[in-house]
Amino acid sequence: MLKIVIILTTLALLSNGCSIKPRPENQQEITLITGGYGYEIGDIVLLDTEKEPELGDVVQYDANINNSYCMAFGPGIHLARIIGLHGDIVTFSECSFEANGLTGFFKCGEGIWPRTRNVMWGGNTLKDIVGMSLVVPVNEFLADTLIGYECTGETYPDGGTISFTRFTVKREAINGVILEKLGHDKEFAERQKRVVY
Repeated sequence: MLKIVIILTTLALLSNGCSIKPRPENQQEITLITGGYGYEIGDIVLLDTEKEPELGDVVQYDANINNSYCMAFGPGIHLARIIGLHGDIVTFSECSFEANGLTGFFKCGEGIWPRTRNVMWGGNTLKDIVGMSLVVPVNEFLADTLIGYECTGETYPDGGTISFTRFTVKREAINGVILEKLGHDKEFAERQKRVVY
C-alpha cells in the first residue's frame, strides 16, 4: 500500500510540472545537539559535508578531532561562525580579535584567566598574543570566539595540566557547513535537555 501511495504522489508531482530532485551525496539532514548562531538544539538543518567554509558560514565541528576539548564534557559537537580563512591576518587585543573587518569576542576581565595566554596556534604554543598579528594556519579556519582548550601533556610545577586556548577549527574536524534550517524536532530537543553528561 505504501509503495502505491509513493508512486501516485510522485506521478502527481511530475504531471503538475514538479520534479523531485534527489539530494546530492554531500548534503545531509541532521538534528542539532548543540545550538548557537540562531540555531537551537533539535533544529533540523541541511549540512554540506564537502563545502569549503567561507567567511560568515556556520560550521558544525567535532571538538575532539579539533583537539579543543581538554578537560571538557558533553557531546563535543559544536557550531562556530567562520571569520577568517587560512592566510588571513588576525590581530589580538585583550578581550577581542579582528580579521577581515570582523570582530571576535571572548570573556575577559577581573577573576577570569586571560584567554590570550597559553594559546595554541597551528602547532605552536604561544605565551601571550595580546598585540600580536598572526596568520590563520593552513587547513584551519578562524572562529568568531575561542572554541576550547587543547591539552598537550604539559604540566605546571605543581602538577596541574596546562591547557592552551584555541581560536581555530581544523578542516578535518568540520562535519560540514550549515546551508539552511529545515525544521525543528521538539521531542528530540526535550530529550536532549534531560541528558546528563
